[in-house]
Amino acid sequence: MNLRIRDIVILAVGLALVLGAALGGYAVVRARADGAPSRQVLAPVVMPTPRPSGSPQPQYERWTVGIARRPLTVRRRPADNAPVIARLGTRTSANYPTLVLVASIREVDGVSWYKVWVAVRPNGTRGWVRDGALAFYATSAKIVIDLSRRKLMVYRRGELQGTFPVAVGRPGLETPTGFFFVNQKLKPPYPGGAYGALALGISAFQPKLPDWPGGGAVAIHGTNEDYLIGKAVSHGCVRMHDKDILKVSQLVPAGSPVIIQK
Repeated sequence: MNLRIRDIVILAVGLALVLGAALGGYAVVRARADGAPSRQVLAPVVMPTPRPSGSPQPQYERWTVGIARRPLTVRRRPADNAPVIARLGTRTSANYPTLVLVASIREVDGVSWYKVWVAVRPNGTRGWVRDGALAFYATSAKIVIDLSRRKLMVYRRGELQGTFPVAVGRPGLETPTGFFFVNQKLKPPYPGGAYGALALGISAFQPKLPDWPGGGAVAIHGTNEDYLIGKAVSHGCVRMHDKDILKVSQLVPAGSPVIIQK
């Protein structure tokens, strides 16, 4: 599932973020979150080339994140006449830059197409975006959530950076498992509220709550009920102590993969 990106030429680019609107039914303030795209270095994505025989394998995984430079048309196949899976604006409903996670690249009739994970239903949706619509940056961070242990692990460059206790979805509304990515970072207007100090939106949805605000979007977020950490109590979101979610956000750039397993 991971794309190893080689020969990345770094371009320093600043991207101003305006955080607003709502995620999961609550408003967010205009604020900049640690690890948001404005703090990332954009880079072009090149076609992968075979690794020379005998050359050492990379010591850690890297992924490429795409930022929508213009509205995205996500297609079922890498062709302009292929059926459309989704149409995405340049910003989410919470006014955060639209992000996708690149799975692979293919050249068709001289045009590069990017197969990307997108934050739409159903979970795990992937489709193809034509070259020219995305800017890119790389990340070596990932989040792994073990639901049975109720633990969240953060890795950077293949090394474990920290393990944190979490609360997960309750029976009947279990946190969905699979491969996702952090698609936005949002700061609630009231840090003492149910979402705590920060929310990391991910590309997962609670399958049993399609009519909820945001389509039942799942997030990793803080909480004002610390005593529930370690239990299965939520509607599918992953709750953390506020100090822990802030630490995770510092370690994990927006766009990084999130693997949720039982």
